Amino acid sequence: MSKFWWTIYGVVVVVAILVTVVPRAFGGGFNFGLGIDTNASASDVGLPVYPGAKPHHDKDDDSSARITGAFGGFGMKIVAVKLESNDPSERIVPFYLNALRKFGPVLDCSAGKPYPPKAAKNSDRLDCSDDHPKPGEILFKVGVKKNFHIVGIEPNGHGSIINLAAIDLHGAD
Repeated sequence: MSKFWWTIYGVVVVVAILVTVVPRAFGGGFNFGLGIDTNASASDVGLPVYPGAKPHHDKDDDSSARITGAFGGFGMKIVAVKLESNDPSERIVPFYLNALRKFGPVLDCSAGKPYPPKAAKNSDRLDCSDDHPKPGEILFKVGVKKNFHIVGIEPNGHGSIINLAAIDLHGAD
């Protein structure tokens, strides 16, 4: 399973801990809800599907997920979609750079690229400090720490795997 999906599963584990431990800390006076849907689409992420791309199914048959949750004053929505294309990443990159620009300046965290300075702890600015793409992998981010989009493109034989994600957090300080 790719690092992309391990990250999504990691978020689910953190959420599960929150929904079991936090209510006890608040003496039971804590409301929460969690929804997981495996039928997310690129439009749910807010990005178009690269022409000719189709859902990519790993050996676990995973290709998308939508996770929503509300925990007291905190809410989140995470949508992730995995696609595959017969085109090399060089042909896909301009398509997703254009699509991401509607959300603001695009941060390039790709392998081999010089990273911009790390954001200050109290800053809402995204940075590349926690990203470790492998050689040949492309990683773009746009938005702010609580509301952002990610596009990851990995070589796959003669084609590419395209990972699309949108993360929206509310009430998280």
